[in-house]
Amino acid sequence: MNKVYLFFLALSLVFTSSCEKTELQDDFQTDVELKSAQMKITRNFRAHLSSDQEVPPVESMATGQATFQLSKDGETLSYKLIVANIEDVLMAHIHMGPAGQNGGVVAWLYPAGTPPILIPGTTNGILAEGEITAGDLVGALAGGELKDLLDQMAWGNTYVNVHTSMYTGGEIRGQISGGK
Repeated sequence: MNKVYLFFLALSLVFTSSCEKTELQDDFQTDVELKSAQMKITRNFRAHLSSDQEVPPVESMATGQATFQLSKDGETLSYKLIVANIEDVLMAHIHMGPAGQNGGVVAWLYPAGTPPILIPGTTNGILAEGEITAGDLVGALAGGELKDLLDQMAWGNTYVNVHTSMYTGGEIRGQISGGK
């Protein structure tokens, strides 16, 4: 009888420990999936700006680069806009529209809002850097969530445009990409 008792005791320990192991594996798997989902929220975007991307294209030697990084909590989009060989900058924005088409302004980059502020002469270097939140969205995205802008950026439906006194419609433009 002692052997039968020991057999059932050993058998119950095997079942108990295997159940606990499965539960731990499930907890670990859930934790990994959660961390993976959180990592997908943090996105980086970029745009290379040139005059030939304007609609219609313009003649200019100016170029630019814009970078965007979403905060870990998904509430703030940091940006930096660097330009070279561009004169008499008035303003810079994020516009909503696919490549080859013009669209409306959805966020200001320089200055932070209206009215435009002329930077006389040639600008080389950082034109603007800052943060965009849901409260900064204008135009078609006004009153929406920052996620609305991020979705448009991830779909390739936004671009950065730098406007100057010579080219008020925009001198350099670059489609925003990344974030996938």
